[in-house]
Amino acid sequence: ELTMNSLKFVLLAGGRGERMKSSLPKPLQRLKGKSMLERVVLAARKVSPDDIVVVESDSRVKKKAEKLGCLPVRQEEPLGTADALKKALPLVKDAKDIIVACADVPLINGETFEELYRRHKEDKNYITLVVARVDDPAGYGRVITEGSKVKRIVEEKEASKKEKKINLINGGIYCMKTRGLKEYIIKIKKSPVKGEFYLTDLIVITAGERRKNGYMTISENQIKGINRPEQLEVAEELI
Repeated sequence: ELTMNSLKFVLLAGGRGERMKSSLPKPLQRLKGKSMLERVVLAARKVSPDDIVVVESDSRVKKKAEKLGCLPVRQEEPLGTADALKKALPLVKDAKDIIVACADVPLINGETFEELYRRHKEDKNYITLVVARVDDPAGYGRVITEGSKVKRIVEEKEASKKEKKINLINGGIYCMKTRGLKEYIIKIKKSPVKGEFYLTDLIVITAGERRKNGYMTISENQIKGINRPEQLEVAEELI
């Protein structure tokens, strides 16, 4: 069962969202009257009434996060997902576990978050990753597994021909223990391709420290990220 302070959420909302062709920051794009950020916050609240930390890079997102009763934390430079989590860690250090999700997956629901947390505790994983099997994995990070364990995640740009054929993709939602997290995050190196620090590298680093990482498969619709206007339209129809 959830005990006070056992689980906290960190929502990554620092994306600039250039491909949206809009002056509005990506997390504030609306679907059926609610911003993407608000939809993810509402799903998270169904699981944990506790503080939700929102990592942002825009004062408008900060304002919205505060309005939703969340704790905003600023990521000045767009240095990637691992850097964003690093900024949030001081605010969640008293929680045993955290769920990290992006603010641009507005179709995720509270039941999925709940199931993820339950599975994470039952399997005694260090990190439990949300994945989906898709017909067309192009553009997504591929998940390399061994039995029920996750070995690593390969970004599309860095994937070999063989790895590109893998249709198990990273949903970008993680439940992870906070113990030792600070030390592991420091070990993440800058990606030579994009010059960012990827959270996905945490899988390899923790596995190397003999930590057990697992995964949970959900429907592709729930983890559809929104990067372009036409994807926003598809998501609206799905709602």
